[in-house]
Amino acid sequence: MNGGGKIKRHSILALLLLLGVVVLPAGDVNAAESNLTSSTTGNTSAAYTKASASTTVNYTYHEYVPYKVRVKVSYLKPYRVKVKKATRTYYYRKGKYRVRYTYAYTYVTRYKKTYRWVTETRYRKVTRVGYAELSDYLKETDNCQVSDEEISSLSSNLTSGCNSTYDKAVRIFNWVRDSIDYSFYYNTRKGAVGTLHSGSANCCDHTHLLVALARASGIPARYMHGNCVFRSGNTYGHVWGQLYVNGRWYDADATSFSNALGTVNNWDRSSAFIKGVYAELPF
Repeated sequence: MNGGGKIKRHSILALLLLLGVVVLPAGDVNAAESNLTSSTTGNTSAAYTKASASTTVNYTYHEYVPYKVRVKVSYLKPYRVKVKKATRTYYYRKGKYRVRYTYAYTYVTRYKKTYRWVTETRYRKVTRVGYAELSDYLKETDNCQVSDEEISSLSSNLTSGCNSTYDKAVRIFNWVRDSIDYSFYYNTRKGAVGTLHSGSANCCDHTHLLVALARASGIPARYMHGNCVFRSGNTYGHVWGQLYVNGRWYDADATSFSNALGTVNNWDRSSAFIKGVYAELPF
């Protein structure tokens, strides 16, 4: 009996100790989870703030700024002049011909050069710097259907097996350049999905498809709009893309087979007048 009582008392003591081991750390675990949550939240907030600051990118664009100037201009001022005009007539008298003059007066308009000061409006080309968040260049828009199943599937297939973001960007650019023919028309008509179905597009819709595929793969992409001097010598309004890879924007004009990612050969990049930089093309 005593032995059994000892065993029973030992069993009860062991059970209480076991309950203590199970129950007591539960509060500590909850406290630890609470501390971990608050710590994680704080770190996440700090990391987000840091990321937001580091993902602010700048871009340059140009615009014509009007200004007034006083200039001296020359012009011809009319004035009236009285002119005496002689008319010669002949008559015969006393065996010989004689001359008689009659005179008439007329008024003619003449001009003299003079000057005056006028106020003119002139325009000066100014280079400015704009700022945007990289997240703005990853969003879906009406004509850049990033989440479309065909777009996302094609983007995934094109970038499969790539070892770097640059390789992804090159594959996407080359596919759009080589697979979509150029056709001339103004502004947006098809968007990214329509361009993918039709297989031909102008510069706007070429860029919609390029930007959509890049954004679907996680590469920030934006639209560039400007006046460009082409190899023909003619100047046209033009739209092309830029892809953000490893802290650098690469020009991406997929409308010509002569171009590559970061390289433009069908128009003069140095003389292009940038009219706009967009996350969403407005036309």
